[in-house]
Amino acid sequence: MSGTGNKLNILWLWPDILCQHGDRGNVMALARVSGLYGIETEITRVSRLNDDFDLEGADIVMLGPGELVVMPEISSALARRSDELKAYVESGGVLFAAGTTGAALGVRTRRLDGTLINGAGLLGIECRERETVLGDDLIFLPAKNPLPGKAETADTAAAVLPVYGIQIHMMDIDLAAGQEPFGHTVYGYGNNGSGAEGAVSGGVIFTNALGPVLVKNPWLTIDVINLALYRQREAAGGEMIQFDPGLFELELASAEAIKLFNEKKEKPK
Repeated sequence: MSGTGNKLNILWLWPDILCQHGDRGNVMALARVSGLYGIETEITRVSRLNDDFDLEGADIVMLGPGELVVMPEISSALARRSDELKAYVESGGVLFAAGTTGAALGVRTRRLDGTLINGAGLLGIECRERETVLGDDLIFLPAKNPLPGKAETADTAAAVLPVYGIQIHMMDIDLAAGQEPFGHTVYGYGNNGSGAEGAVSGGVIFTNALGPVLVKNPWLTIDVINLALYRQREAAGGEMIQFDPGLFELELASAEAIKLFNEKKEKPK
């Protein structure tokens, strides 16, 4: 772990298996936004499920979305390292997952044929495969400030920007008692149509939002980078990076266009 807070070490797990919806763009977004703020990035790819990987050197572990059919193998691979992953997150590491791969972080997933897939238990979520796939836009507000010890205030809550993405929903998701959502939907289905979107527990973040979500929402990307570098910057006495609207005029214009378009649509059933 570097001590300056100016290097982001990304551990990218199984990108050739978890490769749906162009979400390798999330790793590219982390590198691009980090570079704009003078932060070097190092990306370590882990290609095969039986390949070893080093959590000690990682600031953030990235998991892209994958097909439900591969979730038993993904869940097993994560479960074999569950104690290490829990220790990694408890020490300040970040694990970010998008799309259907969230099932592998939860408790269990029930397939339509009755098969149960046991997850790694890093989040208190249970999933149920849907009979039909739901696809639509997804807009949500993050539930809270992700940085440790940084309570939400009226001023910071007012400054939170919505997150814009799309959702290709193959499973409904229920949160266990005490499990916090990652956000609350402004438009779209989210976990199960009840208003909750994704799940977060410490440094474990799951979102249904595709797009890729970190490409479309650099303000969220900055939050994720700050969370991943918190240990480094706290130790070095450094400050967190701040969102600069001047660097992201295209993304802000895109977000406004999406917002106006979706104001004319009915919420999906």
